[in-house]
Amino acid sequence: MMKRQNSIAFPVASVLVLGMVLVMVISTVLTITVSMVMDAQSRKQVALDIVVKLLQDGVSYDQTGKFVLEVDGVIVEKILRLSKEQPEFWYFLSDGKQSIVHGTVPETVRNIIETTSPQVFSSQFYYKKGDEQFLGLRKLSAEDPPKLAVIGGVTFSNAETLLVILREIWPQGLYHLLGIVLVATTTIAVFAVKRTIAIPVKRVVDSAEQIDGLPGGRRISDRDTPVELKPMVAAFNNALSCIDNAFEAQRHFLANASHELRTPLTKLRLKLDLVQDPEVREVLVRDTARLGSIVTTSLQLARLSGQALTFTMIDLAAIARAVIAEHVPLAMKQGMEIELKAEGRVMVSGSEPAIRVALDNLIINAMRHARGTEVLMVEVLQSRLVRVTDEGPGIPAAEREKMLKPFVRGNTNASEGTGMGLAIVTQIMMAHGGSVELAEAAAGGLVVDLAFPKIAKETAAA
Repeated sequence: MMKRQNSIAFPVASVLVLGMVLVMVISTVLTITVSMVMDAQSRKQVALDIVVKLLQDGVSYDQTGKFVLEVDGVIVEKILRLSKEQPEFWYFLSDGKQSIVHGTVPETVRNIIETTSPQVFSSQFYYKKGDEQFLGLRKLSAEDPPKLAVIGGVTFSNAETLLVILREIWPQGLYHLLGIVLVATTTIAVFAVKRTIAIPVKRVVDSAEQIDGLPGGRRISDRDTPVELKPMVAAFNNALSCIDNAFEAQRHFLANASHELRTPLTKLRLKLDLVQDPEVREVLVRDTARLGSIVTTSLQLARLSGQALTFTMIDLAAIARAVIAEHVPLAMKQGMEIELKAEGRVMVSGSEPAIRVALDNLIINAMRHARGTEVLMVEVLQSRLVRVTDEGPGIPAAEREKMLKPFVRGNTNASEGTGMGLAIVTQIMMAHGGSVELAEAAAGGLVVDLAFPKIAKETAAA
């Protein structure tokens, strides 16, 4: 069974049709209500006027020139039949030469017909038949020759009167109804239709906001997407795939290049020990170390970029303890101590390898740039905060934000360093839904805070 395509046009058309039907129903109800609240005399006058008009519209001449009454339309025929079924109903039609008579025209009315001035086009009159008083109507058309219609004895019920009124006002009221429908349709288009279209578009936008930017990652879902938006969704997803392919190619190139450079750099570092001139050897060793650092951070960046991290429940304090242990020997050579303060186990949801890289970069940055630091403090707080504090020159407030971007080095930094360490830390924290904040230490130096978000069950409990 073929699934029906979800379209914007269908609900829009449905809303418009529903609005028009609603307006027509309301108009009909209002017409009925106005008719029913009229007093009996007013209903009689309206009914008489409409019947006279129907009679005048129906009279014509046949092929022989005879004056005849022709009924046009089922409703007109029903109205005239209802009239003729009433014993007291009569009418008199004349063009001045020929006449058509139905029923018995009272003598008093004949006098009215004969004595009324032809200048009077419409007039009402009362006449009696026995003890009952009736309302009559005389009307002269504006045709040439004018047609005279005089009727009386009409006693319609409420339902019959309503039928007569609805038939008469319908052709004229149709134009007013169309105007109302136009206004209603415009109003519906501005509000209801706009909302009808906005809902599926908003659904597509919400799906787009879930895109994680990873190769083979999230795409805009076309489930329940209207057919009008499916080409746009498909084109956007195709563009993301093309970007993924290009990004993946660059990532592989960077990873491969960094990996291939590590071996010759290691060999070069060993051969530098053979240089006899100590000053030249020191410069070459320093430059080689910096080049090695660039290769290492480039490889880290390539590994972290464009791949989804596997999250598990990990202990920040345990990770910090392990990373610090790796750097203690080098720190001692530089006359620096690394102190850890941890308030027991601090559990977060994250990628242990990525967080180790982040802490590793922070400690290396502090050892490299915070010259003069005697104690490098690493704190792991129960609020899921990892804080690294050094006693170096720090970073001016105006430069802190840009220092979190790749390849940006502080103005006070020495030539060593790649300008990528803090950028990698920032990227890792963004992948964890956390944040990086740089501040000035109370005793001078730099404070780097890594703030991790609450885990799901903590959020639900809060």
